[in-house]
Amino acid sequence: MAEREQVTRTSLAWLLVAQAIILLPHSVHAPLWLWAGWLCVVVWRWQIFRGAWSFPSLWVRLGLMAGFGGGLVMSYGARFDMTAMVGLLLAGFILKLLELRRRRDLLVTVYLGYFVSATQFLFHSGPLAGVYGVLSLLLLTATLLAAHQSLGNVRFWPSIRQAGWLVLQATPLMLILFLVIPRTGALWSVPQDRRAATTGISDSMSPGDIGELAQSNALAFRVTFDGEAPSPRDRYWRGLVFSYFDGRQWQPTERQRATHFMSWREDDVRQWMNQVDPLGEPVAYEVMLEPTRQPWLYALAAPVSWSDDIGVGQEMRLQRDDPVMQRTAYRVQSHTRYGFQRSGLSEWERRQELQLPRDSNPETRATARQWARDARSPSELIERLMGLYRERFRYTLRPQTLGQHSVDEFLWQTQEGFCEHFASSFVFFLRAAGIPARVVVGYLGATHNPLEDYWTVRQRDAHAWAEVWLEGEGWVRFDPTGAVAPERIEQGLDVSLSATDGDMLQRPFGADLPFVMQLQLRWDALNYEWHRWVLGYDQGRQDAFLEDWLGGADLWRIALAVVLTGASLVSVLLLWMFWRQRPHYRYPADRQLARLERKLRRMGCPRRRGEPLTALARRLGRQKADLEPALIRIADLYERVSYGDNRAALTDLARAVTAFRGARTTPETPHA
Repeated sequence: MAEREQVTRTSLAWLLVAQAIILLPHSVHAPLWLWAGWLCVVVWRWQIFRGAWSFPSLWVRLGLMAGFGGGLVMSYGARFDMTAMVGLLLAGFILKLLELRRRRDLLVTVYLGYFVSATQFLFHSGPLAGVYGVLSLLLLTATLLAAHQSLGNVRFWPSIRQAGWLVLQATPLMLILFLVIPRTGALWSVPQDRRAATTGISDSMSPGDIGELAQSNALAFRVTFDGEAPSPRDRYWRGLVFSYFDGRQWQPTERQRATHFMSWREDDVRQWMNQVDPLGEPVAYEVMLEPTRQPWLYALAAPVSWSDDIGVGQEMRLQRDDPVMQRTAYRVQSHTRYGFQRSGLSEWERRQELQLPRDSNPETRATARQWARDARSPSELIERLMGLYRERFRYTLRPQTLGQHSVDEFLWQTQEGFCEHFASSFVFFLRAAGIPARVVVGYLGATHNPLEDYWTVRQRDAHAWAEVWLEGEGWVRFDPTGAVAPERIEQGLDVSLSATDGDMLQRPFGADLPFVMQLQLRWDALNYEWHRWVLGYDQGRQDAFLEDWLGGADLWRIALAVVLTGASLVSVLLLWMFWRQRPHYRYPADRQLARLERKLRRMGCPRRRGEPLTALARRLGRQKADLEPALIRIADLYERVSYGDNRAALTDLARAVTAFRGARTTPETPHA
């Protein structure tokens, strides 16, 4: 095999290091046996390089392919989703090591590595993933450089330094392309795994669901307000409305499920907007929602305008066509003071909001009917019920387990629970009294990050409350949790629970250390800015950027910007290369000596190799007498600067060289 086709030890070592780094982020979803297989392949590959083992035969390769394929089927089943396809790609990347016979095989493996390194962004999208991607790029580029080194010039560490320099040169052009190239979808399309675990509000609510979710500190979404943030009592982030109750679980009715497909038609939006009566000034904000694998979005009530890719439902519900499978940003404008459906409810809406399961919770039904007869108005009945919560109930994450008649047991026996217990019993009681009511789930509250002036909503902020329809007022929000634990509304979950319940909450590392919390705030702010300006750089943001900097998003403007920027970068690079190739002088006086030698060459009397300046002066003086004094002076100044360490004479030397003039002389005839 020719030397240029051989796989060098340095290139193989770099490839193994790069492969380990590229595979590491996939350990969170790839099966563990894949790592064991990689270690076996690495050992085999190294033994081949040492000459101890031979390359696997065709039958062995087929067996390895069958083994890896069978392992993938056992790990992922027969589903054809993103995770399974990435696992298949990783298996091919690993097995390719056993086919490295020539340099071209190594190059194919490296090119495949570039593609595999990009797949980590399907699972990780934070700033650390970006840094890790650059590291993978450096290692693969170092492998390419090492692959083109001759066997007699094998260098390990210089490869990474040169690779870093190449990546640094490409960075400005990469940034320009990122900013101006039109936003498109991914270069490949793989079905998403919709069966993966989901954290967040679901499309049903049973006793204990919200309480369990509140124990998680996972991020739900971030919010940036255009102006001042609304008061804590107005930070109800509306998600879903539940109007059907089967005796234990709340969920949407069939009609509500049918309208989960949102409408973008102007007539439908106008019809819905006509039912909203905005009051006061609107609140404008941007929400950056974490992946929920659910189609609905969260917003303050009542939304009156929103991003173009969002649809609207009949109950102030914002939603997308497809589930939110990746971090999504959208803008909303809401009126926290509003009236909704003041004109009245249709017959089917009234039946829907008064529905109760037959023969369930008889004690609550009887009590509600009695209180309704005693009350002079629905508002008086609601105030009496709120007083019951305020006087007798306890807010806790550890309520007693409820049986078949869950509302009866909660209201008249256990009298302790979390927000879903209060919202559920409140709505059931009012329905039993003949007052339309429904359950709303979403989030309550937000935590301010002063470093970048945005607000963070976490799963622990999950909440359930009630809406009641009152004559002349429409749908009005009531939160019975506020009657039991008013500090939950104003100050958040932490201060509303007992010390025992507080121990159940998931707290961030170093929550009691101000320095650690400050670092976490800075890290969270960095993540927020990364997702907002890098991952959130969508078509809308790009159009605004191009309009500001190029005057429009026309193709010719983009092409011209790319060409001019590329030409500027190439010019800067060429200038830098010329600058690097300039002569380097050990002593300051040598620069002036070089200037003198250039003048002498133009005169036709170049200085001979090793010739002293005084000898040069006498030689040229024989041809032209007026040159000798000037050269003698230059020689004297040069010696004083170089050997006498007379720095002051350097200026005189530069002036003498500048003043040196002479006509072109006839070169001396060398002696025979």
